[in-house]
Amino acid sequence: MTNQLYLIAFIPPNPLRDKIQQLKLEVKEKFNSSHSLNSPPHITLLNPFRIAENMEDKLESLLKDFAREFEPFKIQLNDFSTFPPRVVFIDVKKSESLNVIQQKLEQAARSKPDMFSYNYQQREYHPHITLAFKDLTKSNFYKAWDEFEGREFDEDFIADRFHLLKHNGEKWLPIKDFQLQK
Repeated sequence: MTNQLYLIAFIPPNPLRDKIQQLKLEVKEKFNSSHSLNSPPHITLLNPFRIAENMEDKLESLLKDFAREFEPFKIQLNDFSTFPPRVVFIDVKKSESLNVIQQKLEQAARSKPDMFSYNYQQREYHPHITLAFKDLTKSNFYKAWDEFEGREFDEDFIADRFHLLKHNGEKWLPIKDFQLQK
């Protein structure tokens, strides 16, 4: 059985998701960076990991139980920022609720090496929604940042579910969502 690539994230609801998707399309058109279009707008909770496809049901059961431990909460999106020299993103205001769910999810992944291939270095969590990365050239990064640095973006949504996404070889597709239910 082959190992499949998965990701766990919050995906904003519509119409906010469509608004962010339009920004990604703008980046593609103006700055020739389309890689972020390979996934829906999202805030990563658990970086990509591999598990055997026959473990997917077990993973879904674990995530369903995990989601029951948390109450829905507000996520605030505030303006734009960068990870120079390749990434432009919508910044997410840090919150205790978001940090706690991310840390506990990462702890769960690290505690189950039989299920998760999760061996990333531990580092500070910086929630964001990527608009451009990977295929954004350095020169276009600076042009894009000139465009986005002064722009305002002030939106929020209630995070009442997180999503399991699976990579199909070309893009990330949401395959299941898990309702926060505490």
